[in-house]
Amino acid sequence: MSSGIKAPEITSVTLRRPTRQGASGVWWLSPIALIGLVALPTTWLALAITDDRYRFLWGTPKSVTAEWTVKFTIGLLLFIAGAAVPLAMSRTRAPAAWPGLSRPDLALMSRAATVLFWLTVVGYVGYAVNAARVGLTLNVFYTALTTLNFYDANIRGRLGTVPGVTTFTQFGVAFTILAGLLLAAGEPRAKHVRRLSIVLFLALLRAFFVSERLALLELLVPLLVVGVSSMSRDSTGARRASFLPAVILPLVVAFFGAFEYSRSWVFYKAQGGNSFPAFIIERFAGYYVTAYNNGVIRLEHQPNAALPYDLVQAFWTAPGIGSANLFRTLTGLDQDVSYTDALTNFGNPEFNNQGGVVSPFVDLGTAGALVFFLLLGLACGLLYRSLQQGRIWGLVLYPLMVLTLLEMPRYIYLPQGRAAPGVIALVVVALLVHRGRRRRLGATL
Repeated sequence: MSSGIKAPEITSVTLRRPTRQGASGVWWLSPIALIGLVALPTTWLALAITDDRYRFLWGTPKSVTAEWTVKFTIGLLLFIAGAAVPLAMSRTRAPAAWPGLSRPDLALMSRAATVLFWLTVVGYVGYAVNAARVGLTLNVFYTALTTLNFYDANIRGRLGTVPGVTTFTQFGVAFTILAGLLLAAGEPRAKHVRRLSIVLFLALLRAFFVSERLALLELLVPLLVVGVSSMSRDSTGARRASFLPAVILPLVVAFFGAFEYSRSWVFYKAQGGNSFPAFIIERFAGYYVTAYNNGVIRLEHQPNAALPYDLVQAFWTAPGIGSANLFRTLTGLDQDVSYTDALTNFGNPEFNNQGGVVSPFVDLGTAGALVFFLLLGLACGLLYRSLQQGRIWGLVLYPLMVLTLLEMPRYIYLPQGRAAPGVIALVVVALLVHRGRRRRLGATL
């Protein structure tokens, strides 16, 4: 008789099988809703604003045209069509206890989260050591914080980075997602909450002192996705989660305003600008609207490199490849320099977001961009369905995809070099989870 049938093993494998009708998630987490509520409206907002308002509010001529706006819209509608295909398939069946991870799965993810936490801490220690090396004392940070004047201190310019060390801070993205999933699965809270608090606090310091809001957003948005998915496991939680955008949007504007107060308002106030609320609204809209404008400037005035850059930026900026400037070697163009030149001549370098909706058109041409949006929509629909079903790929990757879709009017997050450490770590964890499941299934046969 085989001794391979072990009750704990069978339980650990079958925990993720029981299902119920319905799914974990709410309407606004869907890729269709994210594009329909953010990218599509801002696309047409960029066209609706007049040239004189562009010049007055953001110091740039208007380059957005109706023709390009229609092309961008077609691309976004193709994305929605692609995302609708997997979501329109047979009704999603979610695990009885989302995220539906087995005990061995959770144990592996807990170990991975521990490794990622300490790697993240090493990255921030690198920042601390470098700060001491360049003479950034605690008094400098205290003065900047109390006066809310970070420009005079020039902390960002003086601090810089430590190649190969401070990059480790980006493992915090993967750690945050894993910690969120472990908490959603009911794992012992104290350790994960403590470590999560440390990573979020360090990112908050980085966001304020180094003017890097994204360092905090790339943790908060994925954590929100996991939290809302967990919250909506039952009908009562789902109803409550459905109304969260009404709370989140004001918080986002307040968050933006808090950082802009120290980042830009001090300067603009001295120039005799509008009231702070008016400044925040104009500034907030400007980051989105000028991104489309910059994208059209790129399409019409930046030299064609003949090789994709934005959509594979992590490759071109990777260690070794970036330092060797392989992209310039192959194309004869320095992408950053040519983009800055285009903005200097036809736009405003102060607002330098490249325009994520435009990036596929820059890299692939119109036909290629339309195919890209269709395939991207299909991939996002599959990942969202996977998240609802408690499948590991959707659990670990869709939270980052939400951040990418929310930021798409300004830039595409996922292909950026800063996203690479977190994405690689999450892919490795997903592969290890699959390997562990195969081994356990084999042991029971």
